[in-house]
Amino acid sequence: MLILVANVGSTSFKYRLFQYPGETLAAQGRIERIGAGAGTASWKHGDSTGGAEAEFPTHREAIQFTLAQLERDGALGGEGLGCVAFKTVIAKGLVGCELLDERVLKAMEDYVFLAPAHNPPYIAAIRLFRELLPETPLVGLFEPAFHLTMPDYARVYPIPKEWREKHAIQRYGFHGASHRYVSQRVPQLMNREPDEINIISCHLGGSSSMCAIQSGRSIDTTMGFTPQTGLFHATRVGDFDPFAVLYMMKVEGLSVDDAVEQLTRESGLKGLSGGSDDMRDIEEAMDAGDDNARLAFEALCYAIKKYIGAYVAVLGRVDCVAFAGGIGERGWRVREKALSGLEHLGIYLDEDKNKQCVGDEGAIHGVTAPTAIWVVPTNEELIVARAAYERLQTA
Repeated sequence: MLILVANVGSTSFKYRLFQYPGETLAAQGRIERIGAGAGTASWKHGDSTGGAEAEFPTHREAIQFTLAQLERDGALGGEGLGCVAFKTVIAKGLVGCELLDERVLKAMEDYVFLAPAHNPPYIAAIRLFRELLPETPLVGLFEPAFHLTMPDYARVYPIPKEWREKHAIQRYGFHGASHRYVSQRVPQLMNREPDEINIISCHLGGSSSMCAIQSGRSIDTTMGFTPQTGLFHATRVGDFDPFAVLYMMKVEGLSVDDAVEQLTRESGLKGLSGGSDDMRDIEEAMDAGDDNARLAFEALCYAIKKYIGAYVAVLGRVDCVAFAGGIGERGWRVREKALSGLEHLGIYLDEDKNKQCVGDEGAIHGVTAPTAIWVVPTNEELIVARAAYERLQTA
């Protein structure tokens, strides 16, 4: 069975094609700058590697281009696609792996307000695939699935009982596919069994979260009811006093939509730095003496360090701190700053290894450090493909 995993961004479309059984990566590619004039496409389909420049006004053209290129290169063989799978984010009443029918799409639409940057492009892409491939099953792995093992006392909010029971407001957690991959990959790298080790997983990027993993299970995570919480993100606020929001709405006359716009598009790294939401730009500006950039950099590193301390307390023993995501995998300066001063917890870097490990998998801890530190390039698509394959076996 061929499973195409579609990763949908607001202006991008990435994909990986897996062959099951055997879990072989048969093809992969990406299209950037959708809706922005001249777009770019790149791919590796078996032995065929290529690229092209073209206009992709919408995701429809990007998806059609991808399917046609896969067909031309023979990546689909004679069998065609057995499934298209998605790393879906959140839907009302759904937290597992689901066949994407109209019932599920309606549940995703019900929660657009909670994930305004994620749900709309995914809903549109799912409908496009359903139109273009009406006989092909579509499957979604919702991000909270990995966090279902969190104990009730870690999941609950101290809010009115009616809110919890009527509206199911609780801490769901996100980035589940990435944290699950880390939970499976780190034991392999350390030559240990998953149930033998405890991990603090740090998925850092445009969207960031951390997870306390005990014996392969999520027991706490930084994101909550929505992907806006926990660590702050590229443009999203993260943890923030809800009464400050109410205060600003009152004194500035902001509507709910106004507040959402400010907290999801003008906050986070962008809000602190005064302009850029890209850590590479922020580090460059910081080196040039920009104090707002310094503040953004140090605030993120401090938040990471604070959660590491909290999760050391929660786990009791930490065998590995793992870094994934764009910043986690490439941001050696963020790793260095966030981990500084944690030597008393058995967490300390080898500075040379840390600087050399940029985008690659590798151990970056000191030789005698009791706690391992690994950079683990995440593979969310693989986790989604596995879940989709298992789901289809029981459909």
